[in-house]
Amino acid sequence: MTIKEIISFLEPKNQNLPFTEIKHDFKDISTVIVPVVEGAEKELKTVFRFLKDEISGKKGEKKEVVHNNQVFYFVGIGKEKDITSRNMRRFFGGAYLSASANKPKTIGLFCPPEWVKEAALGVDVAALNPAMLKPKFKKEKEPDVILVHPDFKTKKAQAVKDMKRGQTIAEGKNLMRVLGTIPPNVLSPQVYADIIIQLAKKWKVKCVRVPHAQLKKYGLINAVSAGSQHNSELLILTIHPKKGKTKKATAMIGKGLCYDSGGLQGKQSHMKFMKEDMAGSASVLGTVWTIVKGGLAIRQTTHFVIGLAESMMGSRAMRADDIYTAGDGQTVEIIHTDAEGRLVLSDCICYMKNNFKNIDHFYTIATLTGSCIIALGEHYTGVVCNDEALGCEVMKIGKEVGEYMYVGPWDLDYDDNNSPNASMANLGENDREAGWVKAGLFIYRFVPKAKKESEQAKFSHFDIAATIDMHEKGKAWRRKGFSSGIGVGLLSKLLTN
Repeated sequence: MTIKEIISFLEPKNQNLPFTEIKHDFKDISTVIVPVVEGAEKELKTVFRFLKDEISGKKGEKKEVVHNNQVFYFVGIGKEKDITSRNMRRFFGGAYLSASANKPKTIGLFCPPEWVKEAALGVDVAALNPAMLKPKFKKEKEPDVILVHPDFKTKKAQAVKDMKRGQTIAEGKNLMRVLGTIPPNVLSPQVYADIIIQLAKKWKVKCVRVPHAQLKKYGLINAVSAGSQHNSELLILTIHPKKGKTKKATAMIGKGLCYDSGGLQGKQSHMKFMKEDMAGSASVLGTVWTIVKGGLAIRQTTHFVIGLAESMMGSRAMRADDIYTAGDGQTVEIIHTDAEGRLVLSDCICYMKNNFKNIDHFYTIATLTGSCIIALGEHYTGVVCNDEALGCEVMKIGKEVGEYMYVGPWDLDYDDNNSPNASMANLGENDREAGWVKAGLFIYRFVPKAKKESEQAKFSHFDIAATIDMHEKGKAWRRKGFSSGIGVGLLSKLLTN
């Protein structure tokens, strides 16, 4: 698989996604899925006058009605107070996959105005098929999708805008999901860096690839790749607001472990799927695409930082007991070689504070800890944040976009990343307790400290180890073989107005 081929897979036009449009009626639609809200069944009958029997909005209840050679499925989605952006996106994605199994020519999704964006997003995430990566994949036309909007004639402009917004977020998520599926023997740090440079050029986004000579003094990120045949890479993509460069800037940093063997201490039977340990970096790239393609107004100058490495078990690999020097002069004792992602992120922060003095927001995103999976399960992304207002904003946005966030305690008493021989250790003294919080606090040690609390840079770390679905199990609303695409919706909203 060549770089050219990988980039072609990232293009929405080559992903065999369905054609989607909005109409105000059901004419010429062979299969129609209608979500029914509990308590609103009577109002629905004013739209579907052919209904003779009672229909139920109770969650999960389903009724099939044939009318004029069309098949209508009325599906209960529960009470209105329980309906969220996330479950509507999943409903429409699941409805598309379920209906497309019968290979109809068209699929109609009855879609009130408030759910147009979620419908368009859900369909395009669901439709992405991992078989597209196979060498002899035969493209079969996906069924066209009609979003049936009852008020389309009077609200056409907003409806079309919402549909395109949903599709753009889906494109960012799908870019992330496809990149995460490329095998590690193909997507080395160098190949990945080349792809990023070509994408940035295509998107007309400034991109700097830090020369290896400049990266030499960053001992943490280089230690992670020491056992690999591939050098570490660090790339920075920069977007300014439409009015130009701002006085203050944001650093949005993604972990890009193209493969994580766990190093000499290893993952043993858990190495399968570790090609997706670069999901944080792919989420950052998907966010860049969503902002650029969607024409979103970024809040302030933002540097999208991608640190790439490969953790292997070669004779030069880092060992427990080794001590490495970060780019800011702090030293780190290695307690466990599989606590490597925080090393990459920390040196990325070091590079940014060494070369950009105006950064007042540092964000990091990574598949970082198994501890977060144990603590929160697969439904919430763990957040470690030093600012209460920012933490509240993150959780609010997460609900709005359907990517749920849980902010853990900000308490420096948790930080026991201590070493008698170095500035710190890469693992807490008792890492079984709140290990995901301690990992975030380790990274925070590298964020520049201000003399005045009011001037301290805002910091937020997002641990997507569970919510990414690294095992690619698939769900009713997305096919097996791709991850969830988590992070793109949140970050594209968080960084823009």
